[in-house]
Amino acid sequence: MPTNEQYNGLFLPTDSQFAGLLKIAGADSILKLVGKSHWTHPEIGSSDIHGMLNDGKKVSLLDCVLHGTSRHRFDENSQFESIFFPHYAVVGEEFISSGEPVIQAIRYHFKNVDSLVSGRETFQSLHPEIAEIHQILEIDHKREERIAEKYGWESRPFNPQIGEHPHILYFSGLWEIVSTSAEIGKVSLTNRSSHPGGSAAGIGIKNQVTANIEFTEPKTLDEATHALRTLHGLFELSLGNRQSFCWIELELTHRSKGTSHDRPQTAQLYWSLCNERVQGDPTTNLGDILLCPDRNPEEFATVAKGWMNSAESMGDPRVRFATAFFGSYSIDRIVGGANMFDLLPSSHVPKTKEVDTSMREAMAQCRKTFSDLPDSFARQSVLSTLGRIGKASLRDKINHRADKIIEVAGDKFPELYLPCSQAVLCRNHYVHGSAGSFDYQKHFTEFAFIVDTLEFVFAASDLLDLGWDMKRWMSQGVTMTHSFGVYMINYSQNISRLKQLIGK
Repeated sequence: MPTNEQYNGLFLPTDSQFAGLLKIAGADSILKLVGKSHWTHPEIGSSDIHGMLNDGKKVSLLDCVLHGTSRHRFDENSQFESIFFPHYAVVGEEFISSGEPVIQAIRYHFKNVDSLVSGRETFQSLHPEIAEIHQILEIDHKREERIAEKYGWESRPFNPQIGEHPHILYFSGLWEIVSTSAEIGKVSLTNRSSHPGGSAAGIGIKNQVTANIEFTEPKTLDEATHALRTLHGLFELSLGNRQSFCWIELELTHRSKGTSHDRPQTAQLYWSLCNERVQGDPTTNLGDILLCPDRNPEEFATVAKGWMNSAESMGDPRVRFATAFFGSYSIDRIVGGANMFDLLPSSHVPKTKEVDTSMREAMAQCRKTFSDLPDSFARQSVLSTLGRIGKASLRDKINHRADKIIEVAGDKFPELYLPCSQAVLCRNHYVHGSAGSFDYQKHFTEFAFIVDTLEFVFAASDLLDLGWDMKRWMSQGVTMTHSFGVYMINYSQNISRLKQLIGK
């Protein structure tokens, strides 16, 4: 999403009694409407506002929040101003509304999407022999002659100018890099290339790798952006850092009126707050990326399909992971890191353990005793604890997920249970006030190590469930531009420091 202002001019609502000023500029976007009364706005919630821009395009401002009103007096007349913050602006041929399922595809480009793919086989620089370039030019000239003859155009003579060292810039014509069919629809990465006509200034080929979701059924804007955020989360994990949106395009169910070809309308989506959490745009080396779509397309397709299909069950823990993983090292981060394991669905944690008869009878007696007491925090705490007996503890859940990593790469992460256990003790210290194993503020390196362990175990085990080839990633060599590569390279030193600190 461009940070510069795409629109900053007059806005005429469909209600001609108002005129205004619209500024689309990310988090600074604003709409001011002026008329003989305040704009009618629902008392609760947000609203949609439709209008025309000064360049003649239609804009649907969705999920608008009223920020304030004012009244201006001019002699005996008054002008009323209403100020809104639009969460979304959709610019296209037709208006849309928040509740309308009219979006059949969403396509977007983000800052470092080019880092996901090498493109080495798709875009090349060739240096053919003189005879080879002559043959290529002759074949292309004959093709142009056939087209000219078909449409009655004037043909041009074949007069190639070839020097001693011809040079060709080459695009293979491969538009689709990789695709997979998820329950929500087709997910793909495609090339979107362009090139100007040749001139004395030269010639070149530009390309934007585009991520696409083509829905099986039309979606509302909220549903479409939710799917986009889900897919984007996989890309951010693979690259190891937040990624800023450059542009987002919607494909609508409406048919375009501006061309003789029957094709769907497209509209630009300006999402005001999509880049608020992004700080800088650090790049990741190709060898460090967890999933490389063009080098390992089958693996990427399998993981992406599983990621999208498990969005409902794994959505909350993955969002909690991203909130912690991309933040700064802090108490909130260790608490959030532990919390994502608490949010895991039952399919991802150990099964409930059966308790013996004597324990079950003791639990029933305690529950009856405390249930008869007056309601209090202490009573609820004891009843809650009784309800958790037999269920997997936080430590059980983390170790269960760590088992998956140990099975694949145990020699790379010896004694992985140790930092996992220390992370639980640290979390309990900050949440319940229990004793910590060491001074977490004083020994920051060891504190950061146990935080990293929680996040690595969570994300790596999640990807392993979906079909990630962790062994391949570890064997290809890393340059530590992804935090998981840093964790793997520094693990031996960090586990030694931790053991020495806690006296083991």
